[in-house]
Amino acid sequence: MENAADALKMATEVLLFILALGITISSFSQARETSEIVLGYTDRDYVTQYVEDLETTERVVGIETIIPTIYRAYKENYKIYFYDVDGNPLELYKIKNAQTGVITSINAIDSTQDILGDDWQKDNFIMALLYGKEAVTTKSLLKDKYGQTISWEDFSTSLNTGNSIIDLNEDGIYGIISSSKFKEYFGVYYPSQAREGAGEGEEENTNAQTTTEQKMRVISYQKYSG
Repeated sequence: MENAADALKMATEVLLFILALGITISSFSQARETSEIVLGYTDRDYVTQYVEDLETTERVVGIETIIPTIYRAYKENYKIYFYDVDGNPLELYKIKNAQTGVITSINAIDSTQDILGDDWQKDNFIMALLYGKEAVTTKSLLKDKYGQTISWEDFSTSLNTGNSIIDLNEDGIYGIISSSKFKEYFGVYYPSQAREGAGEGEEENTNAQTTTEQKMRVISYQKYSG
């Protein structure tokens, strides 16, 4: 009888331990999810306040700020321009018009462009722009819509549909971003009012705007020599 009582006591203790362990794991999981949500909203609130409420929309930033912004470009409808230290456009890639043969140098990541269709293309495009051919090939960063690794050449071919032929920069821009500081400028615009050079830190005058278009954020990064 005494052994049975001891066994029952031990079983109860084990059950309580398992229950406590389960509650602890669940708590840590919820805490992690909550922290991610809070960080996400904090970041969005900061950007909104930084653009709309503060007297200045300019700051000096490094790779720790620029890379996350680039990753969010297509998900949060950003338009991101890059300039060298003298204010000249910093080329990210080229677009060739298949009909006219005209080649245009592009210095922006633009979420409004329709040359990128599916999310997998947009994700690959960011990887290719950032890290270049050698890095994405070595680390198998390019994936098709089924999650299978594809080559740089296959991905480049998948971009060239219709009249636009995209010529990716094989070097990527990570080296430039990681070795320099940049002045970051915020602005706001309507897609129908998009213009080259937007993002110099001033919002559009939207008092007379009657369109129902959603405003988009434009961010410019100019290489900083200070």
